[in-house]
Amino acid sequence: MEVASPDLIKVVREDLQYLIKDWPGGELHDDEIRRSSTVLRRLFTYRDLIKVWVTVLGKKDFLVPTSFIRIDEIGRIGEVDFASSSPAQSVGMKIFAAMVFNKIQEGATPISIQTEVAPLKRYLNQTACVISGAVITRDELVQFVANKLGGSHFDEDRQKPQDRSIEAMSQYSIGSRPALIHEMLSCGQVLASSNSTIELLDALEKLDG
Repeated sequence: MEVASPDLIKVVREDLQYLIKDWPGGELHDDEIRRSSTVLRRLFTYRDLIKVWVTVLGKKDFLVPTSFIRIDEIGRIGEVDFASSSPAQSVGMKIFAAMVFNKIQEGATPISIQTEVAPLKRYLNQTACVISGAVITRDELVQFVANKLGGSHFDEDRQKPQDRSIEAMSQYSIGSRPALIHEMLSCGQVLASSNSTIELLDALEKLDG
């Protein structure tokens, strides 16, 4: 992996400090979260965070606390209208998960919520949502909001395989927010609460000294 430049290190540092300062309480307007999806995309999808992490601290995993959806019975996944595993603090309340089924569940449900501390790459590839039986990862969610809803640019013509399913999330709210905005808020708060984020910022501060 290429070494991160001083300018990239500065930008990533400022982005992480912004997440730690402004995101944990969830007192953000929806439009700010949507616009900030471009920050999350750069840190996650463009791997800017990992470039800086490896440059400063070497080749070890960047770890984050994560909740994800485990599919226990794939043959029954069509029973799930909507599910989200993404916890977030929002306007005075903590939301841990949401599930909507299209039939009464008797006994075990086809999906369950699991938690772990995971490497960033696994976190991004985990199932964050199920919508009308389609499985959606966090990486897909971040790219959709940043690329299609105006986080970095507004693209009505963008159509990737999972886009139609993700667009269907617009009919759902989690707490007081649209489901897609809730997912972005959760991603930012996960980074803000990661011990690896604190470790990286502490290491950069020591380098300054």
